[in-house]
Amino acid sequence: MPRFLLLALTVVVSIPIVACSPKRKTSLEPVEVATLISATESWNGDSFKYPRGQAEMKLEKITAQPGFKTPLHLHPQPGIIYVQKGNLYCETTEGKSLTVEAGESFASSQDTVHYCENNGDEEMVVFVASAGAKGKKTTVPSE
Repeated sequence: MPRFLLLALTVVVSIPIVACSPKRKTSLEPVEVATLISATESWNGDSFKYPRGQAEMKLEKITAQPGFKTPLHLHPQPGIIYVQKGNLYCETTEGKSLTVEAGESFASSQDTVHYCENNGDEEMVVFVASAGAKGKKTTVPSE
């Protein structure tokens, strides 16, 4: 009987304490996941392939003023680009072109010579994620 009395007393004392404690959330807040891009090839039709070597993921933020234009170059690895601010225009030496505005994403070309420029009248901010190999350049100048 003393054990039962001790258990009953513990429950009677514990219930008010638990009931008065601050409420705690027992589940996570809702989360929204939006896929900005999912691609199996680049915007101009290049197939993705990964370079040999130790894998290296890279995320770069590029800020460019109006009128900025890259020299001709190529990327030897797959990548994706998100334009946060401004406008980005890219064109291959074969004449294919792409215009991307703020809030849009695309899969970058791979092994195709091209240039890109800020053709808007405001600063451009882009985020470039690439899946390359350690010690290898993600952008290779073209002759």
